[in-house]
Amino acid sequence: MVQFTFFQRLGHHDVCVLPSTVLSDEPTHDEDTSTLQSDASHDGKCYARVILSFGDGTYLAHVAASPDFKRTPRFTVVFSEAQLTQAQPYDGCVQVT
Repeated sequence: MVQFTFFQRLGHHDVCVLPSTVLSDEPTHDEDTSTLQSDASHDGKCYARVILSFGDGTYLAHVAASPDFKRTPRFTVVFSEAQLTQAQPYDGCVQVT
């Protein structure tokens, strides 16, 4: 079975949509009980802008609860290729289940 990288599958789209389950639901700090999953997702979805590949199957990305990265708090994360397998290009109509 031939496996393609994230960029081979989706190209360099500006924003993609992912299920929020790709984000950690662990507290970010001992004093802060919020989680990346709760802060960077909405209605079971998160939006990602994958910036670059490290060349080892991991990617640097910004994630947010909205596709509007200018008006929504965004977080910098490292995704694995496996986490990005569910990514779809965001076109304003995509529904993630």
